[in-house]
Amino acid sequence: MMNFYEVGGDDVPLSATHKSHFGFMEGKLKTNKKNGDFVSEFAHALKDAFYKVNDLQLESDRLTRLLAVRPDTVDIHDVAIAAEKARTALLLTKSIVDRITQGYRELIHMK
Repeated sequence: MMNFYEVGGDDVPLSATHKSHFGFMEGKLKTNKKNGDFVSEFAHALKDAFYKVNDLQLESDRLTRLLAVRPDTVDIHDVAIAAEKARTALLLTKSIVDRITQGYRELIHMK
């Protein structure tokens, strides 16, 4: 029997492709908190933003594939605009996550 450190393999990228993947059920966040709770509302807003970024990435990928398969059915400008929207949204999301992580680390190290 192999242990955890002996197992090797390829890294597989994962992405959320359905709203139920990260705690959503029928478009709503599953939570045990009451409705006016700041933490659950903040978590809901973050998850919505992440899903919008993911939707932009999926749309860009769809248009790019469509351009490769049927170039006469899609305009190259639409593909370029979708790709740039997805790239900008991803960079902004990464920046926000980095700032949240930095703030959390500063809170942890406060005395």
